[in-house]
Amino acid sequence: MPHKLSWKKLLSPERVPRPDSSPSKIAKPYVAKEDERTPFEQDYDRIVFSSPFRRLARKTQVHPMASNDHIHNRLTHSIEVSSVGRSFASRVANLAAKRSDLSESDISNLPWILQSACLIHDLGNPPFGHAGEEVIRDWAKDHLEFLIPEGRFSNPQIREDCKLDWLNFEGNAQGFRLASRRDNPMPGYLRLTYASLSAAVKYPWASSDPRAVRKRKHNVYSTEFDIFHRMSDELGLVTEENQWCRHPLSFLTEAADDICYRIIDPEDAVEMGICKYDQVHELFLRIARNPEIKWMSLPQLRGQAIKSLMDQFWEVFENDFDAIMNGERVDDLKSSLGSECTEQLNEVSTIYNSIFAHRKKITTELGAYHVLDRILTAMVKTIQSIADSDTYADVHFLSKRTLELTWGQKYVEENLQQPYSWWLSQVMDYVSGMTDDYATRLSREIWGLAGDGN
Repeated sequence: MPHKLSWKKLLSPERVPRPDSSPSKIAKPYVAKEDERTPFEQDYDRIVFSSPFRRLARKTQVHPMASNDHIHNRLTHSIEVSSVGRSFASRVANLAAKRSDLSESDISNLPWILQSACLIHDLGNPPFGHAGEEVIRDWAKDHLEFLIPEGRFSNPQIREDCKLDWLNFEGNAQGFRLASRRDNPMPGYLRLTYASLSAAVKYPWASSDPRAVRKRKHNVYSTEFDIFHRMSDELGLVTEENQWCRHPLSFLTEAADDICYRIIDPEDAVEMGICKYDQVHELFLRIARNPEIKWMSLPQLRGQAIKSLMDQFWEVFENDFDAIMNGERVDDLKSSLGSECTEQLNEVSTIYNSIFAHRKKITTELGAYHVLDRILTAMVKTIQSIADSDTYADVHFLSKRTLELTWGQKYVEENLQQPYSWWLSQVMDYVSGMTDDYATRLSREIWGLAGDGN
């Protein structure tokens, strides 16, 4: 019996169409020369050489601004996740070739697609990790009338969309925005293929969906909803109820992330002196399900534990393959793991209680609110001044000073006539793109404190 989803559509190399015009004012559209790389190899290279990906090196994974060079950041985490994702690809190829319509010619594309999806899974995360997400949401809620004043929008629906995007700020949705768009070079948009984009979508609903509030997760802002709909339609992911189902590869992208951070973060906690070596070593040994390798060091056991978790996540994927290929599964693979594995992952969660209670992490996250409050307040005041100005000369003096620290005069002059809602998205792009270090420095500069603070 054929599945509702078909690999012939799921692996589409199509991209978001280029816009008719661009803020960069290029007179003629650029036409790319022939490229011997496949579209999916191009995706991978676009990500690796991009500014948003490079900035992940200075963004918090779990331990903010760690002085220990061994501690993971978002970049090293993403690279490790992509390695696990690539390992899943060969398993998918064998399974999908036997039980669905995956053709032999498409098998070689799977590793590139899964690696790319894994590399972008944290691309939209703001500075200071998940604390940064919470700060932006809370700030928007506390400053809603200042941020979304009624008189600055052409119609009530645009205002409502902007409000929901900000109140439900989400690193996953911000990552989709960066990876899908192509209309503005400043934020480093990537315009990836639909296959790579969709393989990274864990929450196929928009910020306006009730699930965005209930689950505190979504993958799409109002500004990218049309792109998301076009992508889903191209890949055959739109259901009869006009909802959206998940790309089968997205379950493995999510699994690769789940596996890596649940193993790597406790290992980092040992390196930081937050957790005891013996405690984590014993847990990894049980996750590895092989008591005979007790002699292994923690890094060696880490590899065995990751392999064991991969096997158990894969068992869920394989057993539920028909439901996944019919677009019927939404929950992550982790929710169907066996009781023993679930208990072990719960022990990892207990370790997180020690990590999140660590004094340095708490103080840094408290400081994150003040850092982002200064930046967001200054940038929103600045775009309001831009919206009220006919020329750059009309922009308020203090707003010009903020612009000199952020976008620059040329960028503002090129986009002076853009609506307030467009500039709100640019603020979101800029703030979420900052590294921990840069956000801290910019906050001090906006506050009028030059230098490094020593």
